[in-house]
Amino acid sequence: MAAVAVLLVGIFFIYIYRHYWLPLLSARWYGIEADAYVSRVEREVRHAGGADYPVQFYYVCFQTLNGLENEARLLNPKKALVPGSRLRIRYLPDRQNTAVLTEILN
Repeated sequence: MAAVAVLLVGIFFIYIYRHYWLPLLSARWYGIEADAYVSRVEREVRHAGGADYPVQFYYVCFQTLNGLENEARLLNPKKALVPGSRLRIRYLPDRQNTAVLTEILN
């Protein structure tokens, strides 16, 4: 029984690493810098184990290297961000739907 618990915890950590930490670190180290602004903040309530908890997703608009306007979700938002806040981000060319906040400009 303990082996099953260890296996499930290991699978959980691998999932978190692949879907959150790896994109975050890759964009921070190898990403392309761009100026952006917060385009929208989505708020929703999630239900887990009989409890409700609020979740916020921050989206930014930026111009890619080829000149196209793109919108991406911030992986590491700060609470002080509001729609219209100007930022500096990093994004990966092959994963333009996520971005990493590096600096708040205003």
